[in-house]
Amino acid sequence: MEMPAFLRVAFLFTSAIFLGSLSGWSGAQATTVRLHNSCSYTVCAKYWVPNSSIGGACSQQAPGGVWSVGVNGAWSAATMWAIANTGCSGQACNTGPPSGVTQFEFTIASSGGNDYYDVSSIAGYNIAMRVVPTNGACPTIICRGQNGNSCPSGYYPGGPDMTKACASGSTDYDVYLCG
Repeated sequence: MEMPAFLRVAFLFTSAIFLGSLSGWSGAQATTVRLHNSCSYTVCAKYWVPNSSIGGACSQQAPGGVWSVGVNGAWSAATMWAIANTGCSGQACNTGPPSGVTQFEFTIASSGGNDYYDVSSIAGYNIAMRVVPTNGACPTIICRGQNGNSCPSGYYPGGPDMTKACASGSTDYDVYLCG
């Protein structure tokens, strides 16, 4: 006896949700992080996702260049940074951040249903960074150092390394260097 069509559809839908939950798929759209080189010089932009098969990558960005990276719930404790006044040739792209760089740190679709993000100058500061979520309800972070120093609290809303939260799937993130 053949299963009625409505039961086949229900079975397929339930199976897709179950299999999706096993693979970490939440049904949410992917998030995009766009790194904008607003500097007057070329940078080597990089990202790293530790303890993950994602690893890292890099992209040489001339002034005005934009590097778009699609991210999802597998991006936990990820970091993105740039090295100023240099291209990427000869650089190892699949490694974590060196000391002395300003970092955009983020986790997408955490277990609490939020993305968590911050700009950190705790390990060092080399370049001004501003993070602007496309969802205006999510906090913007600005890190502008003075005289090559790390981000003072007056320029860094909430103080150094203060993590912000935004509902997962509700925003993309624009990261501006030198901006």
